[in-house]
Amino acid sequence: MPGAGFFAGLANATVNASTVLILAGLGELISERAGVLNLGVEGMMLVGALTGFITTVITGNYWLGLGVAILAGGAMSLIHAFLCISLNSDQAVSGIMLTLLGTGLTTFFGNSYSGNSVSGFPERTLPIVGDLLVEIPILGPALFQSTVTDYAALLLVPVVWLFLYRTNIGLELISVGEDPETADTMGVDVFKMRYLAVIIGGALAGAAGAHLSLAFNQIWSASMTAGRGWIAVALVIFARWRPERILLGAYLFGLFNALQLYSQALDFSLGAGTPLAGVLNPVIDFVMNPTIMSTYPYLATLLVLVITVIRAENRELAQPSALVQSYSRETD
Repeated sequence: MPGAGFFAGLANATVNASTVLILAGLGELISERAGVLNLGVEGMMLVGALTGFITTVITGNYWLGLGVAILAGGAMSLIHAFLCISLNSDQAVSGIMLTLLGTGLTTFFGNSYSGNSVSGFPERTLPIVGDLLVEIPILGPALFQSTVTDYAALLLVPVVWLFLYRTNIGLELISVGEDPETADTMGVDVFKMRYLAVIIGGALAGAAGAHLSLAFNQIWSASMTAGRGWIAVALVIFARWRPERILLGAYLFGLFNALQLYSQALDFSLGAGTPLAGVLNPVIDFVMNPTIMSTYPYLATLLVLVITVIRAENRELAQPSALVQSYSRETD
């Protein structure tokens, strides 16, 4: 039976793996709430990861690296915003192009930095009460002895909720994602709101990439996001476009990643005298194989998309009404 140390390590790995999904997921949620689907999250995360890493290597300042990563993600998102909002291009095609562009650029410019390590964000406890909170069994070290980006991701969940549902700008942003024509009639600048949402989404994707290279791994390697950008897009659907549910979904996906690492230390095989042991043990070995387990987050993503299609057919999906719909004053 696994001890407390196992579960404490599992909780810590889950929190660390979830931060990148929370940041990227919240950014995508804000963009989609304004009616703009951005499938370029993966590319923006890679650009953020590389620019943040290179900046930190050159200057030795990981805070500056994080700032540059945020700006780089926002700059990448401007391409998507211009194509989709100003030129009314297909949002899915533009997003995929952005992912391919980000992958290509970071593979080329990051080649000389591949495998290099950097001294990034250290783990810290909260001021005053931190040492006491860390003593909480299992969850204490995971939640209260983390990097600044881990804390920031958790803090952003209520901040984004308050921004969307308790501020005029947030409500205007939601309105252009539900009915841009009516919002425009009421005096809301649809194009400004959508540009703002896409840029915020890109900035958070850049921050998510910086977390990977400066806090989570503290190294650079090509395609280090490993599909997390696509998981973040699916996470928004899983959360039904609610920021508070992003946290739950991110921890669920993060748990799959953590289990891949920590399950290797456990033996789930049944004893020789257990009925059907000869039949079940090969199945258990297959299911718990680290290579097979590495596919679980992506299988969960596919499951989320399947459920989404079913809900859409049953009209149970809570997506913004004008999602993926271009808007033009001349035609709408």
